Amino acid sequence: MLKVSEVFWSAQGEGVHSGTSAIFIRLAGCALRCPYCDTRRAWTRGRLMKAEAIVGAAAGLKASHPRARVVVTGGEPLEQDLGELLAACRRRRWVTAVETNGLHFQDLPFDWWTVSPKDVSSFQVHPRLWAKVSEMKLLVTPALELALLKKLRRRTAAPIVLQPERHDRDRYRRAFAFFRACSLAGIPDIRLGLQLHAVFRVP
Repeated sequence: MLKVSEVFWSAQGEGVHSGTSAIFIRLAGCALRCPYCDTRRAWTRGRLMKAEAIVGAAAGLKASHPRARVVVTGGEPLEQDLGELLAACRRRRWVTAVETNGLHFQDLPFDWWTVSPKDVSSFQVHPRLWAKVSEMKLLVTPALELALLKKLRRRTAAPIVLQPERHDRDRYRRAFAFFRACSLAGIPDIRLGLQLHAVFRVP
């Protein structure tokens, strides 16, 4: 049984696959409590569902959106055991992704791993996650420093996507200034991103 906040279709709003069709399985629960979190409802609210019931809900959306990837997100999904859910998705041959804050690890065959370490956890990443990172997403908050980004880059060659923090009134200037600093420092594959779901005001 998993605690589920919601299952819905939308456009992927962030990262390398931004703007693509996606079915989100949002799990409830997250221990971090980031002050800028935009899914606070998923911290505690949710209902217990069996893996097959969750996949059934996603399958209903898949019928209308057959090319959509299935993205397991949160909250923090890796705080719950995802083995049975992923096995059910793979039996249907779905392309799957997971979005995590990086603190936890499960050795699961997701097709895509998005790791988004947070300043409130001092940007920690579980040691075993580094081998799985497909992309890294970082919110550009005042705590994000160039020295830290250089350190993260030494651990992974995956794209690093910088995103504005939506509650920061100076978010676009701050994000672009940091992106420029990364470029001047010659750090490879640093990308500037947006939260498209916020721009379009969709789920």
